[in-house]
Amino acid sequence: MKAKTYNNLQIIGLMSGTSLDGLDIAHVSFDFSTENQTAFQILHSKTYPLPKDVFDTLFHIYNINAQKVFELDQQIAKFYAQSVLKFLSEFEIDKQEITAIASHGQTIFHQPQKGFTTQIGCGATLNYLTKIPVINQFRMLDVCAGGQGAPLVPIGDKYLFANLANGFLNLGGFANLSNITNNISTAFDIAPANLPMNRWMQSLGEHFDHDGKLARSGTIDSQVYHKAIQLDYFLQKGPKSLGTEWLDQCYMPLFEHLSIPDRLRTHLEILSKLCCTQLQQLHINKVLVTGGGAHNGFLIEILQKLYSGELIVPDSTLINFKEALIFAFLGARYLRNETTTLKEVTGAREALRTGILHDYQGLLYKI
Repeated sequence: MKAKTYNNLQIIGLMSGTSLDGLDIAHVSFDFSTENQTAFQILHSKTYPLPKDVFDTLFHIYNINAQKVFELDQQIAKFYAQSVLKFLSEFEIDKQEITAIASHGQTIFHQPQKGFTTQIGCGATLNYLTKIPVINQFRMLDVCAGGQGAPLVPIGDKYLFANLANGFLNLGGFANLSNITNNISTAFDIAPANLPMNRWMQSLGEHFDHDGKLARSGTIDSQVYHKAIQLDYFLQKGPKSLGTEWLDQCYMPLFEHLSIPDRLRTHLEILSKLCCTQLQQLHINKVLVTGGGAHNGFLIEILQKLYSGELIVPDSTLINFKEALIFAFLGARYLRNETTTLKEVTGAREALRTGILHDYQGLLYKI
């Protein structure tokens, strides 16, 4: 492999979220040569849908045994590897130019209060099949230090996007918010976002509610709305984070008696209200909105009506690949021996350089 300086890196970032939209791949170049300023460019990006058998297993993850989890760990790693190799080929990227792959993995369990968070997609397998060094498992060390292991994206907001806004709202499977005030970051998961909507739409044979069209036809159920708003999690202060376990136990049952359009409409009202309440409490006057929910025109309409500040919806590349970009950034910071967490965000005892390196060929040590 060609020698590289750690001031100029090309990283492949992989992100596969809880909404099961697919594997987002971003090929990113970083320039760290100017102190206190990181230049970056998303060179190429693409989303690869999850194989149906993997999607179906993840959708019913709580019904499988431990052996099946380990099988799935390998299935996902092989899918990641195939997707990365296809990506390199499609965009005619020279593998020798890639310093490393930074992989978030697929979260299947997240209970930091019990001391664990689980992301699968075996790093050793991904490393072996691609012959590219892999950094993964960015969350667990933070949990060991008493943190939530989440969110990790705010460190990217702080160092890559602070010039654009003072608030950053990501509408993925869950909605999370980060805020920068006087160079101090605050961040936490607000509420479920796309994940419940996608599940309801999948029961109709659709992947998602395109542009919020079905939600627009629904009616807000005031009883469900008020019950949901008063759930304990929404009344807690951060640091805090959500997992699918909480979603299945506490949130989804509230909607079971409603029609799908009414579920969607009520959920969007809850989500918008909770997001705007947090934006106002943190005195955020300009917020950058990314994640799949930024494509939901009806959701954006509701947010704009409730929010008095400036709502910035960027171009589709940044909407779709911001998290993959930031995990590439975490991989770059790992290689530069820099911290990848913000302790004030995760609640850990200290900021840490999280991640595990898989480099069976020792490529990062070859000059």
